[in-house]
Amino acid sequence: MDLSYKLTKSKIITGLRCPKKLWFDINEKVKVDHFNLHRGNVFGEKIKELYGEGFDLSNNFDEDIIQLTENAINDPKVNIIYEGAFLFEETLVRTDVLIRKPNGWKLIEAKCSASVTESHKQDIVIQYFVLKNSNIKITEAVVTHLNKEFNYEGNNDYAELKIEVDVLNDIQEYVHLVPKWINDLIPITNKNSPKPLIEMGDHCRNCEYINKCESETFPVNIDAPISILPFKGNDLKKEWFEKGIYDLRDLPDKVVQPLKHKRANFIEILKCHKQEVEWINSKFVEIINNFSWPRYFFDIESVKQAVPVIPDTKPDDQFPFQYSVHKWKKIDQKLTINDSLSFLEFNEDGIDRRFLISLIKNLGEDGPIFAHSAGVEKRALKYLVNRKNCLDLKPLIENILKRIVDTEQMLRENFYNPKMMGSYSLKNIVKALPKASLYSSENNEVGSGGDAMIKWFEYTNPNTSNEQRQKIKDNLITYCAKDTLNLYHIFQYILSKENSSG
Repeated sequence: MDLSYKLTKSKIITGLRCPKKLWFDINEKVKVDHFNLHRGNVFGEKIKELYGEGFDLSNNFDEDIIQLTENAINDPKVNIIYEGAFLFEETLVRTDVLIRKPNGWKLIEAKCSASVTESHKQDIVIQYFVLKNSNIKITEAVVTHLNKEFNYEGNNDYAELKIEVDVLNDIQEYVHLVPKWINDLIPITNKNSPKPLIEMGDHCRNCEYINKCESETFPVNIDAPISILPFKGNDLKKEWFEKGIYDLRDLPDKVVQPLKHKRANFIEILKCHKQEVEWINSKFVEIINNFSWPRYFFDIESVKQAVPVIPDTKPDDQFPFQYSVHKWKKIDQKLTINDSLSFLEFNEDGIDRRFLISLIKNLGEDGPIFAHSAGVEKRALKYLVNRKNCLDLKPLIENILKRIVDTEQMLRENFYNPKMMGSYSLKNIVKALPKASLYSSENNEVGSGGDAMIKWFEYTNPNTSNEQRQKIKDNLITYCAKDTLNLYHIFQYILSKENSSG
């Protein structure tokens, strides 16, 4: 059978969100590796274990996939089909799970989420429509999602991991819409189809093509878009675009002057871009010098498991598995990446207690502990110390918590450089520092917290070789140490500007 098709259920869902994004996916696709993809893959594999042995077509992408699926449907000995393929109206769907029932089939769509969304219903109704027109009788249409209350006790017992929600009645209101979705989106898949003209809006959030769209929206190249202004930028952008103002530097001071937010110094940011200068609060050096010695720089990496593999954890738990500490003992000490005091484990039994004991040792009893966006580190420590085998460590961890200082807030109140482009993330702050280490996700390097999570999933994959695991460890240790060393470089940079005035 000729396996020619133009749409899939994923492409339709993408096109419903934004036809322009679908066009980009087809014509100028950007490869994206997000940790949620890895979470979903792990959940998908566990789903097969939970529903039991069946006819699995997951790794089959050959042209006979439709025929193989049809043969399985017609074989009374086959009761479960994984990743069956069906084609109708140039639209191919792959069904996560089909279970034979006395009068038809139970259609199951597995979603690595804690609830059923509108998009999930659209996803399953596309499958329902194609299967119905392929003469497959569906008696149940189910979205299976994570049970966020499931607590993994160990022993590979995942019986309560999933929750089934029958949406057969709910999706009936969408069935008549599917042909229109297909008809509207197929032209976009045609060769040399024009790029859809779609205005930017809330649907652009977290889209990998946002920079492409913004570059097409601006009539000229904009070096400092209004949208970079923290917290208020998007609202101002909408207001001033209508007046033909696109660049932050073209905004009148009187527009920014009254803006208030406890975490942003708007007028200083505007001045830095207009004058192409850096701002350092005249009191910032004094603020830094008032901290006692030794000084610690601290960073944690965590993973959000889909299928918990660490005992006494739930699917949405943000579990810390790594930290780095740089200890700065005196002003003239020069720290390097090799001075990092680190901890890294993955899913070993007792990881939580070893993590905390190691951290307590490396952070000592006195001295400020600097962490960027410190709420992340504080939540991680509170999570670990409230686990039943760590409760006795509470007094020591509470002392650490009291000593933590948020460098992001310090910098928001006292520093800005136009190279940061409105962002106070560590990855953007270091762009303004000559000696700092920059971040990259290329060549298997770890360039972000999301990358670190991906590495956790790769390491815990049973198919990963020991050689690959060692490379993952090395990359993670380097990345986390880079974070804490860069905090040191920020302080050194500010102190080197002691004669600067705000």
